[in-house]
Amino acid sequence: MKITEWVSKDKRLSWTRKGGIVLVAFLERVTVEHNVARLAELACLAHVDLLNQLRRFTKARVLGRRTDLDVVPAEDHFWLSTERVDRARALLQQADDADLRELVAERGLDIDRALGDFSTQQPYAVALGKALRDARIASGSSQAEIAEKAPTLSNTELSAFENGHALPTLITLAELAHIYKVDADELIVRAACHSKPDKQVLALRVAEPTFRAVLTHQFAVRRVRELARQKAQSPKAATSKNS
Repeated sequence: MKITEWVSKDKRLSWTRKGGIVLVAFLERVTVEHNVARLAELACLAHVDLLNQLRRFTKARVLGRRTDLDVVPAEDHFWLSTERVDRARALLQQADDADLRELVAERGLDIDRALGDFSTQQPYAVALGKALRDARIASGSSQAEIAEKAPTLSNTELSAFENGHALPTLITLAELAHIYKVDADELIVRAACHSKPDKQVLALRVAEPTFRAVLTHQFAVRRVRELARQKAQSPKAATSKNS
């Protein structure tokens, strides 16, 4: 088969939008296992396009996969676990545009339902604070107990992080994640998923969710430091003006 025969005549179906269609199909049916035939029915994509996207998301560990060896020929099944929903939504948001929404609607799928509460207006620091608090509570520890386990952190600092009044460095975040026995990248990806998208990061068109989340965190830390610097200098500026 020639490569030209693999390409759909619909020019809207770019590589990214094909992936977006597949992600919507899974996000509407989280934890449900699908075989390739069922997915082809949902996504309405050429067989080769569907398989390429399934390989892509399985390799990126967004989708789970198992092979049923009791069936001849062996049949593959794919699913999206609840733990990977935020990663899937992060990728879907990168593909979200008017053409994708048209393609999804034509297939009877709902992109807004798939995105859920992914895109909100809360600041990143607040979203990260909630993620840190949830992780601490899930570990069964109090703020005081965590402060004892992390000598470089005080109870006051931890409280400021959880309330979204301050941002930890990536090293501190990794230290807290280790104590809570969770992955640090899961914390920042979740926060980036549930906060107002950072315009600076979106302008860079970063698709990889973890890298995008790290950039969001770093930009947020820089803004916090800049605001603190301006606040510290403002009284001096006012004094010099009065004199």
